[in-house]
Amino acid sequence: MDLLGASINAAVVAVVGALLAWLGKGRFDALDRRIDRMETRLDGRIDALESRSDNRIGALETRLDHRADTLEGRFDGLQASIDAMRSDLTQVALAVGVRPRAQND
Repeated sequence: MDLLGASINAAVVAVVGALLAWLGKGRFDALDRRIDRMETRLDGRIDALESRSDNRIGALETRLDHRADTLEGRFDGLQASIDAMRSDLTQVALAVGVRPRAQND
């Protein structure tokens, strides 16, 4: 009799276990599909953000390049102005009678 009762209990446990596994599998499949949809949406948003940031970085690089060119032109103008002033000062010194220094080349 104990063997029959144990067999019935084992069969009931097996059936309930299989039923719970089947119900749980369906629930997990639904969760997997939901997560897949969320990942797809997030991928789209990330791609859009990357595109926007690439565009902004490109515009910023263009602005920085333009400003660097402008700054380089200003430095060239400043250097030319300093060179002209040095030349003028040399001419004034020579006109006053200062001897040129020996060059150390």
